[in-house]
Amino acid sequence: MPRVSVREKTATKQRLVEAAKSEFAQRGLAGARFDEISRAAGFAKGTIYNYFDSKEALFFTIVAEWCAALLASVDFATGLTAREQLLEIARLDVEIASKDPDLAAVIIYQMPALSGTHRSAADAALAPGIDALSLVIAAGINDGEFSDSFDAHTYGRLFLAALSAIEQEALAGTSAIGLDDVVPVVDRHFIAGLLA
Repeated sequence: MPRVSVREKTATKQRLVEAAKSEFAQRGLAGARFDEISRAAGFAKGTIYNYFDSKEALFFTIVAEWCAALLASVDFATGLTAREQLLEIARLDVEIASKDPDLAAVIIYQMPALSGTHRSAADAALAPGIDALSLVIAAGINDGEFSDSFDAHTYGRLFLAALSAIEQEALAGTSAIGLDDVVPVVDRHFIAGLLA
């Protein structure tokens, strides 16, 4: 049996992740099925087990990749104020959501729907993003730009929750808020409340 190259393994894993986004977006973590993900990616049922131990591991890989892609898109050394950096993070998140609706559904709809048994895995997948937000907000607090009513970590979690809720409303299709409105709404109704 010929060996599979690293490049082929990476491509296979990425095809599985892409198929999983659609499956998780439609069925959630509880309803998603490994065999459907493998089939949608064009592989035999057992192939997915060579890459992921469980559907939870696959789900949180998707969440971690979203977080990494968002953080990689942000230039934290631009000389922007903390408020401007938060607005840029919101803008980039909306851009990702508009380009990949299945990913948006996983992050915006499925993550909040997780039961308590998955909270620690969700927190671990989101930790790099929360940590980065906390650093931006801490700088804003230290510079006197933001209020110090709460600690930066709490504000970081609240920012992510507010952004997600506003994006969820925009993506519902039944709201007066569209994706183009997300950043201004986040600015007016969340970031403005942080200002010192």
